[in-house]
Amino acid sequence: MRARTSLPKAARLLLGSWAFWLLLAFLALARVVEVVGEGERSLLLLAPWDGGRVEFVHSVTGRPVLLEFGLPWRFAGFRAYADPETEAYYTGGEYPWNEALAGQRHRVLAYCSEVGVVLYLGGTWFRAQGGCLRARLLWPP
Repeated sequence: MRARTSLPKAARLLLGSWAFWLLLAFLALARVVEVVGEGERSLLLLAPWDGGRVEFVHSVTGRPVLLEFGLPWRFAGFRAYADPETEAYYTGGEYPWNEALAGQRHRVLAYCSEVGVVLYLGGTWFRAQGGCLRARLLWPP
C-alpha cells in the first residue's frame, strides 16, 4: 500500500524537479550588490567566494590603506594593510586592528575621500575623487 502525502501533485512535481533545486541553489549562492558613487548606480551579481577591496590614502598620514573582505553572507572577514603609523592612528595602539576588523559584518559599506577612494567588487573597479562610494548588499536579505 502506498502512503498518501498531503502535498498537491503540482507541489510534489516541483519538489522533484531539477529546475526547482537549481533555482534554490542559485538563490543560496547569489549575492546582489548595489554600488553608488560619482553619480552612477551599478548592480552586481556576485558569488559568496567573491571578494572585495577598498583602497584609499589616509588623509592624516598621507599613506595608502588597503582593506580586503569577503561576501559569505554579509561583507565580512575584513583585513587591513597599512603602515604602523596609520594603524596606530585608527587604534591608538590599544588593540590588534585586524582582529577587531575580522569580526565585523556589514550589509552596507560607505567610504568617502577628498583624495580618492577605489572599490573593487566582482571584477569591477569603482572610483570616487572628492566623494563617496557606497556598496549595499541587497540579496540575501
